[in-house]
Amino acid sequence: MFQTVENTLLLAEKDDTAFYIRFLEDVFPCMEDCRYEKRMSLVLEALSSAVEQLPQAQPRDRALILDYHAAMEKDPLRAIKLEKDAVDALGAVTAGTAHLAANLHTNLGGLYRETQQLEPARQHLEQGLFLLEQHGLIYSYDIIPQFTNYAAFLTDVGEADKALSALRKLLAMIQKYNSDQCSDYAAVLETMGRICLVKGEVSEAIEFFKQAAAIYETVWEEDPEWIAAKKQGLFALFPQAGIRYAKQLERIRKKRA
Repeated sequence: MFQTVENTLLLAEKDDTAFYIRFLEDVFPCMEDCRYEKRMSLVLEALSSAVEQLPQAQPRDRALILDYHAAMEKDPLRAIKLEKDAVDALGAVTAGTAHLAANLHTNLGGLYRETQQLEPARQHLEQGLFLLEQHGLIYSYDIIPQFTNYAAFLTDVGEADKALSALRKLLAMIQKYNSDQCSDYAAVLETMGRICLVKGEVSEAIEFFKQAAAIYETVWEEDPEWIAAKKQGLFALFPQAGIRYAKQLERIRKKRA
């Protein structure tokens, strides 16, 4: 697939610049998801050039270019600067740009979390979720990583109960709009189990893992080796989990005091 993309970039006639831009904007995150880094820079260069050639290029196009540069940036502080520039480039949030704006804020929140800047991390993660809810986008595929990233942040700062509450809300949405017997539902249960482990609540974690494993057994029934490996990974997580959370809470309390 990526060889076809590369041939398109290098050989195809670009007689519809607006369509070509949409194509490149879709290709880059696909390559990023597959960690196909050796051609991401080629796509980004082509996208930047195409946007410059289009007089009526939209703010969202320029925002996406900055967002993609941030995704390739190894220095999180420079990536933060690029994501902030992307938010500024997008401008006022409308119904048409709300999804992108939410993603930009979520990316910023993750970068601030990575650099231990906890308050701006919270602000941007919550702003991303708020924008989705405000514009009626509360259930889309992106909502799953956004909720789980927010839950991970809450767990980091000692608010594991609030994290679990957020994930229960996410489970209800997945069940309503998809199913409670799908991989997404199982992945959220798995995340909840991991949070319970961090809290030292082993029996609750086991229950979440059992529920997730039962769903995986149904969804991936044709791949028993994957199921076995997944179960082994889940139930190898238990030792010392509660001790880590107790120490983490104590550090947070001392810092706030």
